[in-house]
Amino acid sequence: MKKVLIALSIVVALFAAGGVAINYISAKDVKISPAVSTVVNDIKKSEKQEDFFPTFYKGIYLTVESANNMNKLKIFVENAKQAGLNSLVMDVQSSKYAKCIVPAENIQFVKDNGLHPIARVVIFPDGLKDWPVSEEYIKDKIDIAESACKNGFREIQFDYIRFNDSNRNKHVKIQERYAFIEGFITRTKKQLEPYNAKFGADIFGRIPLNVDDVIGQKMESMDKVVDVICPMAYPSHYTWSKKLMKDPYFTVFTTSKRAKERAKNAQIVSWIQAFRMKLYDIPYDKYINDQIKAVHDAGINGYFLWNARQDYDVPFQVVKSFYKKNSNLAKN
Repeated sequence: MKKVLIALSIVVALFAAGGVAINYISAKDVKISPAVSTVVNDIKKSEKQEDFFPTFYKGIYLTVESANNMNKLKIFVENAKQAGLNSLVMDVQSSKYAKCIVPAENIQFVKDNGLHPIARVVIFPDGLKDWPVSEEYIKDKIDIAESACKNGFREIQFDYIRFNDSNRNKHVKIQERYAFIEGFITRTKKQLEPYNAKFGADIFGRIPLNVDDVIGQKMESMDKVVDVICPMAYPSHYTWSKKLMKDPYFTVFTTSKRAKERAKNAQIVSWIQAFRMKLYDIPYDKYINDQIKAVHDAGINGYFLWNARQDYDVPFQVVKSFYKKNSNLAKN
C-alpha cells in the first residue's frame, strides 16, 4: 500500500509540475515519464506476486515448529525449490493461542522465494465430538484464520473440518452435519472477504467414493463453499480394501478422478503419502513416484506430500527424478 501511495504522489507531483501532458479530448495522448512508469510497473509486479496461486499445486506440509523457525524454514524452502515444488502448507496455530503464530516475515520469505504459502487451520482435532458447538469456539477458529490472513497468507486450508468418525452424536442427522460444516465455512469466508483469500478443505480419502458419510463431509456439499478440495488419499488408510491399500497408483488415481468428476466448481488437489506405513514391500521411492503419476493421470490440480516427521529427503529426490523423466509435466 505504501508503494501505491508513493507512486500516486509522484504522479500527482508530475501533474502539478507539468511533467505529464494531457489532452482532455484523447486519452491516448497521455504521456507518463519513464520514472513513474517504472514505479507503477514495479507495483503491478509486486501485486501480481502477492496474488500468486499455482495452477498446479506441488507442495509439502510443514509443522508449526518448522514454519516458525526461520533457520529450518530456509532449508525447507531451498530444498522445495530445488525439487521444483511451488507450495508450502504450513501449520499456523498452537493449542495455547487463538491466532496465527507464524510471523509475517516468515510468510513473506516464502513468497519472496517464489513459493505459495498456505495456512493449515485445524478446526476440530480428531473430529467434532461435543454438540452443539459453542459460539466462542467457532469465533476462535475463525479468528485464527483471519490472523493468518493478516500475517500475509492468501490461502486457508481447513483440516479436521468434520465430525468425529464414531457413533457419537447419533441424534445429529447427516443433512444437519453437512449444513453445519457448510455454514461454518461460509461464515469464515464472509468475515475474511476483505483479504481476497482462497479457501480449501481436507477431506477423508473415502469421501469421493461415498454417497453419504457420518463425518459430515460430502463432495457436493464441500464443492458449494470452498475453492479447493483436498482428498487425503493415503493408501495405508484405506483399511477396508486390500486393493486400495496395496496399489498406491490405483488408490490415488481412483480417489482423485472420482473427486474431479463430482466437483463442479472446486479444484482438486490430493494429499499423497510420503511416509513409510504399510508399503507392502513396494520400494519407498516407487511408492511416492506412482502416486505423483496417478495425480497427473487423473487430470486434477496437483498434490501435497504429507510427512508429519518432516522427513522429505526421499520425497524431494523422487519429485526431482519424476520431472526429469517427465519434462513435459515439469512446467505445471
